[in-house]
Order: sequence, then structure tokens, then C-alpha cells
Amino acid sequence: MTNPTDTKSFFESRIFDLQGQIQSLETRVKTLSWIRVLLFVGVVVAIVYFTNVRAIQLALIAILAFVPLFGWLVKKHNQVNFSLRQHQFLSAINQDELLRTEGRLSGLDDGIDYLDHQHEYAPDLDLFGSNSLFQLLVRSRLRGTRDLMAKWLLNKSSKNNLEERHTAVKELEKNTEWRQNLTAYGYHGDQEDKKYANVVLSLIQWIDDNLNLLKNPFWLIARFLMPLVSVIFIFGIAFLEWPYQWIYLPILVNIGLLSVLFKSTMEVTNEFGNIASFLKGYENVILEIEKKSFQSELLISLHDQLKTENGSASGSIKSLRRILMFLLNRANILYLPFNVLFLLDVNWLILAVQWKKKNIDKVEKWFDAVHQIDALNDLASYAYTNQDFVFPTVTSESQHLLTRNLGHPLINPSQRVLNDFELSGQGQLGLITGSNMSGKSTFLRTIGVNLVLAQLGAPVCASKFEFSLAQIFTSMRTQDNLEENVSSFYAELKRLKQLLDLLNKNEPTFFMLDEILKGTNSEDRHKGAISLIYQLVNHECRGLVSTHDIQLSTLSKDLPKVQNMSFNSVINGDEIIFDYKLSLSPCTSFNASKLMEKMGIIKI
Repeated sequence: MTNPTDTKSFFESRIFDLQGQIQSLETRVKTLSWIRVLLFVGVVVAIVYFTNVRAIQLALIAILAFVPLFGWLVKKHNQVNFSLRQHQFLSAINQDELLRTEGRLSGLDDGIDYLDHQHEYAPDLDLFGSNSLFQLLVRSRLRGTRDLMAKWLLNKSSKNNLEERHTAVKELEKNTEWRQNLTAYGYHGDQEDKKYANVVLSLIQWIDDNLNLLKNPFWLIARFLMPLVSVIFIFGIAFLEWPYQWIYLPILVNIGLLSVLFKSTMEVTNEFGNIASFLKGYENVILEIEKKSFQSELLISLHDQLKTENGSASGSIKSLRRILMFLLNRANILYLPFNVLFLLDVNWLILAVQWKKKNIDKVEKWFDAVHQIDALNDLASYAYTNQDFVFPTVTSESQHLLTRNLGHPLINPSQRVLNDFELSGQGQLGLITGSNMSGKSTFLRTIGVNLVLAQLGAPVCASKFEFSLAQIFTSMRTQDNLEENVSSFYAELKRLKQLLDLLNKNEPTFFMLDEILKGTNSEDRHKGAISLIYQLVNHECRGLVSTHDIQLSTLSKDLPKVQNMSFNSVINGDEIIFDYKLSLSPCTSFNASKLMEKMGIIKI
């Protein structure tokens, strides 16, 4: 296994190599751009010259030769430019990986839109927002992949699903170049806009609502007949000396036909024209997946979802993208004359109808497979970047959690403190006492964050992690709400009521309650905490409660299911020393007075 230092060196080396390739591709793009300009100017000069000397045939030959040659140059330019952007995206991906190895997540997508403040644990465990699990895990720019990853973060999976994901992630982790290419392909096009999440399905519905008239045989005949008529007239004028005015006859008929579809054509380009680049990203992601051979059952199953009877999923997406690209090019100066001669709009719209008929039953399966493989790819990239993390073991045993060298994955490795922890059995409750700033809250979040990772199928920050599936519940960051006239204490009570309602469903639950009932006086807090703990140990649950109320530690005498734990500090002169190590006993040291003294509140 590569250690973190080697991983960092790998990313730095990748960035260096990619920068050299980017410079070479930039030169090629500029060269092809100049060749296109020179060719266009040369053809214009030739056409003007041949027209002035009345060599109409030569002018037509120049135009006919220019179109395919210029089209080839445009295609070549687009290919090289696409490769340039792909390498630029790969460089950015490796730079982001460097940031993750250094614990600098602030510039990465934080997924804050997915945060639900009423969720059982999301508000307290830094799933979304600044310095969050979402930033640590998600590399993909595909909206559907980010939606899926948020869903995995917010919900536990089954034992079977987790084991399948472990196998798939371990397989993908081995091939860094393929993983990064897949992610980079998803960077092409604007994936940020939420409206693109189901855009292809929206396009299919639009085709159903607006283009049914094209199913009429009249349009199928006109699609081929009128372009043929235009070719006959052009040939007659160029080589049989027909009067050039005759060309207006097919043009006028074609304009009449195009006017019938003008509204629909403008609507499809306005509503869906911008998704062509969006589809380019999916097209290349699907193609990369189609070319890959997999060994794990989950990846093979998802790969099979992309298979079609004729052609391929990537080819079908490419066909749709090309149809939209041609329609989008209606504003091109060269498009108009070819449109009125050959009914290009009619051709592309009919092709769109045919595409919908052929693929309507397959699209959702394609995108579902892509998003699942892409999400697994993100987990594999996360696993590669954190090779000192371990894949957890899902046990069939009820209410079980055993960890060794457990740390918080969002804390920089140089500052991360590791602890062993075990809490197994129904009703088991770890009562954590400790002095201020000693690490109680961070430890609760360490447990919670790693449980979230474990229950979505990712490696956890530990050397060993055995657990049974459970609903996670937290109450840590309850705040007042002036708009709803809710005090912080009442907000905490509502949160605890939410926990009790959850426990009444008899679903295995792991709870983490920080500074229990902190918003009221010491006597009421003590009475309320005792009553709550008595209820918790008699439910289908287990969990952790942190408190400053050292008297609660005596509950272990009457309640064997209560285990005392603590974090302590040492006062050495004017210095308060924290080791952030978990102790399996009540707290024996307190530092509030010393802290107030250091802040100038207490005068000695």
C-alpha cells in the first residue's frame, strides 16, 4: 500500500506531466485555428475571383470543396481542443487531490444544498458545507452522481449493498488513470445547473408534446424529396445552363415547409440547445465505462445496464447530442442556405422523434448505471487518497461497534488523535464526562462521521472497524430560532423528542447527545438527564452522552448498561495540557476556573 507521502508525490508528478502535455496541445489548437482562418479567407477570395470572371462552375466547385475540408478542420480542431480541456481538467483534479491530502477543503464543492436541518444526523456531523464529508468524498461534476452521493450520506445501506460496494471500490481503486479520466470526462459541459438533472427525460416529453405531426408520412416523403429536387435544380443551373432564377422554386416551397415547424424549432433550441455540451460529458463517461472490463458483480451488473440491442448507450447519447448541435448551428451563416435548399430543420427534428422512439425505455437505466459507477469511482478515489484508512466489517451481530485507532477523517493527519472504542449490546450507553475543550464533542463527531462513512460503503479512519447497521441520531448543535420564537433549550427538547419518537419504532439506533440539557439550570438538567438515560437504556439502541455533570457518573452503580468514559486535562502552571485520549472512567480534572483566569474573567 502507498503511504500518504507517496500519494502526495504521485499527484504532484501527475500535475507536472499534465502541464507539459497542456502546453503542447495549446500550440496545436492555435495552429489549427489559424489554418481554418486562412482556408476561409482563401476560399472567399477564390469565389469572388471566379464570380468576377464568370467561371460559375469553378466557384461552385470551390464551395463544394471548401465545405468538407473546412468541416474536417473544425472536427480536428474540436478533437484537439477537447483533449486540451480533458488534460486541463485532469490537472485540476490532481490539484484538488493535493488539497485533500493536506486537509484544505474550502475551495471544493460543499453540497450545502443537500443539508436538511431536521435530518437525524446531517446538521451535526459536517456532511455538507465547509470542511465536510461531501468535499472529502465527491469528485464528480455530474449532478446525478452528486445527488446519489448525498443520498448515500443521508441513509444507511443494507449489508449486502455495502459488501458489494466494498468489492467494487477495491477494484476501481487500483486504476488511478482510468478513474481520473472518468471523472474528467464528467467535467465537460455545465453540470452545475439543477435543471439538467432530468433534462433528457424532459426533452423526450417535449418531443412527445410538440413533434407528433412529424409522424405524418407527408413529412417523411418531403424530407427526402425536396432536397433531391434542390440537387436537380442546382445541377441543371451549373451544367445544363438552366436560368439561375429557377432555384427559387424549391427554395420557396422549402421555406413554406420550414415555417410550419419554425416555432417548434426555435423552442427546442432555446430550451434544450445548451445541453449539447452537457451530453458530451455523459457520452464520454459512458464510452469510458463501456470500454472497461469489470470483475466485481456490482460493476458487471451496472455495465450490463448500458448494453443495447443495436449500437451502444454512448452512441445513442452521441446521436442525440449531434441532433441538438446541428439545430443549435441554425444561427451559423452557412446553415441558412443549406436549410432552405435541403430542409435541414425537418431532418434533425424527425431524427429527434426517431431517437425518442428507440431509446425512451432505456434512458433512465443508462443514467442510473452511470451515476452509480461514477459514485463508486469517487469512493475509490477517496480510498486511494487515504490508503491508511480501512474498509469496515459489517457484522450480523446486533448493536455492535468495535474500533481501533479511530480518528476524525476531516482533521489533518498531523493533528489527528487516535482512540480505541467499543460499545456493544442493546441499551449500552457511554457517559462521557470531561473538562472544557478536552475533546468530548470532537470524539462524538469522530464516531458519527465514521459510522456514516461505514454505512455508505467507504473506508473509515481507523485500523479496525467492526459495526452493525443502525439508524444514526445526533443532538449536538441545537440553536435558538428568533423567527420561530424557539430558545436553544426548547430546540434541544424538540430534538430529544425526535429521538424518543424514533426509538418507539424499535429500529436499532446509535445516538450521540452532546452536553445534554445544557440550556437549563443544574438541578433541572440533572433530573432531566437521569430520566432520559433511564429511558434510553431500555430501548433498542445504544449510544453516547457527553456532560459536564460529573454526578451522573454515579448512575453506573445502579445501571450496569451505563459505562463511564472521560477526557481529561492537566494544569501545569499557567498551561492547560490536553491529550484528547479516551479514558474508561469518570473525569477527574476540571479546568473552567483556569480558563476563566486566562481570559481575565477571574482575578487571582
